[in-house]
Amino acid sequence: MAGHRVVIIGAGYAGVLAANRLAANRALAALVAVQIINPRPDFVERIRLHQVATGTRESAAVPLASLLHPKVALVVGTAALIDPVEQTIHFADGREPLSYDTLLYAAGSASAPSAGADYSLQDTESAGRLRAGLEGLATGAVVNVVGGGLTGIEAASEIAEKHPRLIVRLVSRGTVGADLSRGGQQALRSRLASLGVEIMDRTEVEHADGRHLRTSSGAILPGDCTVWTAGFSTPDLARNSGLPTDPQGRLLVDETLAVPGHPHIFGAGDGVLAAASIGAHLRMACAVAMPMGAHAADNIAANLQQRTPLELSVGFILRCISLGRSAGLVQAVHADDRPRPLALRGRMGAMVKEQVCRMTLSWIRKEARGGSYGWPKGPRPAAEPQLAEAR
Repeated sequence: MAGHRVVIIGAGYAGVLAANRLAANRALAALVAVQIINPRPDFVERIRLHQVATGTRESAAVPLASLLHPKVALVVGTAALIDPVEQTIHFADGREPLSYDTLLYAAGSASAPSAGADYSLQDTESAGRLRAGLEGLATGAVVNVVGGGLTGIEAASEIAEKHPRLIVRLVSRGTVGADLSRGGQQALRSRLASLGVEIMDRTEVEHADGRHLRTSSGAILPGDCTVWTAGFSTPDLARNSGLPTDPQGRLLVDETLAVPGHPHIFGAGDGVLAAASIGAHLRMACAVAMPMGAHAADNIAANLQQRTPLELSVGFILRCISLGRSAGLVQAVHADDRPRPLALRGRMGAMVKEQVCRMTLSWIRKEARGGSYGWPKGPRPAAEPQLAEAR
């Protein structure tokens, strides 16, 4: 491939948007060749996996060929090691390493190890297995959903609505909905109660054996099926490659999303940890991954055009939660993700949530046609403390 070789590892929300933004940049048309590495030829809408698990949606896989700019070359394979000195990427299957001039690490994340649970919502395959498992349960069977975050809430709601013959229990280490407004919490719990979901707050699960859960207090919670949605894990790729990472294996990046000490490597998405000065309020979500991918692409372009890369600024407007097909909750939030009093609920909440889900793919496709994806700015930095002048 001719031109400056930009290689992107990971074709999730961050990676695909970044690839399209670079390839569609007319100022870079004669300068850049973009390649994207992904283990499969499909983009996975992770925000749809709970629907696949209950059969309300057939698939969450979208062919990458339908999303990527025509000039982006897709390399189907698994990156096993990055050599930042030789600027090459080695593959798990032993094929010829791929060279790069600039690398964007967008390897993403997955659900945390399931501690013996039957099912998870890692990808389309695990969602399909859960779907078959739920369909095979007898009436009155107990489904334990472990994890009180957005994934757990959405999974429990979807299962309870689709399979009213089952008993659904949502088990959370913290308080379910604690990061919502008071009205949002009330709406969430009211909806879960109407679906028959039993909520167990402040209950930490240490082990699951498929039929039962053992908590940190030693209590045993019976069940017939366990769905694990608690926490996230990140690939070992960055750590194994000798790049700077946090204890969880997330690649460390500075305010411009460049890796300290490695000016030709950038990071974006769930698999990176941005400098606290610009990223302390950020959470793992496509609402963060997409702006990070776009910003990384802009700073890669800035380097090529000998401009100064800019610091990332990303904020929030809404937090959208699916509560089955007939209801949802849309919580208004400040730029730093703190809840505002306003929350839409019920059918209106479901409509807004669905529209936001559809817009993610629309934004990605528009970027391949030269769109100008934008995002809300982050919170204003705290004022520097004034120091008294020494006398």
